[in-house]
Amino acid sequence: MSSLLKLKPHLWPLCVNGLSNLSPILSFVSSLILASPFSLTGMYDLEEEEEEEDQYEGQNVQGEPSSEQQPTEQEMDLDEDDSIHLFEGHTEGVFAAAWSPVRPDVIATGGGDDRAFVWRAGQAAFEENQGAVLELTGHTDTVSSLQFSSDSNLLATGGMDGRVKIWNMQGECIQTLEGPAEAIEWLQWHPKGGVVLAGAADFTAWMWLAATGACMQVFSGHAGPIACGGFTPDGKTVITGGGDGDSSLKIWEPKTGECRGTVMGPHDFHTLGLTCLDMHEDSSVVITGGEDSAVRLVNIAGTGRVVGKLLGGHTEENSSIEGVAFVKQLPLAVSVGIDGKLVSWDVGVCSSRLTCQHPDGVTKLALHPTEPLAFTGCLDGVVRCWDLRSGECARTFRGHRESIQSLAVSMDGSMIVSGSDDGTCRVFSMV
Repeated sequence: MSSLLKLKPHLWPLCVNGLSNLSPILSFVSSLILASPFSLTGMYDLEEEEEEEDQYEGQNVQGEPSSEQQPTEQEMDLDEDDSIHLFEGHTEGVFAAAWSPVRPDVIATGGGDDRAFVWRAGQAAFEENQGAVLELTGHTDTVSSLQFSSDSNLLATGGMDGRVKIWNMQGECIQTLEGPAEAIEWLQWHPKGGVVLAGAADFTAWMWLAATGACMQVFSGHAGPIACGGFTPDGKTVITGGGDGDSSLKIWEPKTGECRGTVMGPHDFHTLGLTCLDMHEDSSVVITGGEDSAVRLVNIAGTGRVVGKLLGGHTEENSSIEGVAFVKQLPLAVSVGIDGKLVSWDVGVCSSRLTCQHPDGVTKLALHPTEPLAFTGCLDGVVRCWDLRSGECARTFRGHRESIQSLAVSMDGSMIVSGSDDGTCRVFSMV
């Protein structure tokens, strides 16, 4: 019987960099409800003996492999696996992944099998709990988004069933947050408290008190699905972006539910629906990406206004932008798209600084917490690390057999987790 978690023993020192001195998370591991022992890949004694016996089979008299035995380039790529940890709990594609902001080896994932899991990566997990995981069941459709609370004591999951569920670290669903009539597009915890915000496909966004499940606000006014949004970093404003059929950005007062500004218009803003956004750490500017391949900067003070049209990067018409982000270490922003490009933008002059080309469309973007590095997930199943100072591809991580659908970086930047249409999650080490 295959296990859910597979750890390569010879790579343990890489995946537990700095973790061995942490105290055990006893309250977490004691409550794990689904035990699944690690399968210790890398113990190859028996396989090596068989390979030694068979190594001359299929060879010609000169000892070279015959043409029938030579692997194709595609087969060699499929055999390549750079991951240090493999999670196989999901039975369908994995569309959401998040690292705990407090516990550097704890990961949550959600998938098309209507389930979420909480699991741990690294040697400490193997030594303490033999690879046990929390299986979170209760959604009736794909778990498309999830996030840990700031103290990591709770996990919020959002499903295509229109429900948001709140889980404790004993695997218990303590609240089901209801209201939206259609799928949850995204969710976010308030940066300073136990409040959850979520955008839905029914053109509304909802804000709940997680402890009681009470609805605090409903933000209504979009003419299409609310494809992206969140709290500003200071927690004082709610921003929402309209998707297909809308293409507007709205600025809300969370206490009153009042919309204080709407940014829209084909000349200055987007001509098609928004797909993603990110907020500057000073809570004054938002960067947006859309289905129209456009990237915009919006000052959200007052009623909001477009302050930058980032041109010259994504030139393929109506090629969707899949991720945008501000770079904390440099005065830059980045965007990725289905055109296969990662573009670095100089936000001061609103022009592209460099372009990093992928062999296929880019679906996911994540940034390193302390270094100017960007991670991309691609339709070719490869995760790449780009140095934003030079534009060079610093690392390439292979192992997935299908496209990347989720990507997250650990709180210390030492590990990356990716989820794929192949139903697996892989952890890669930056050490």
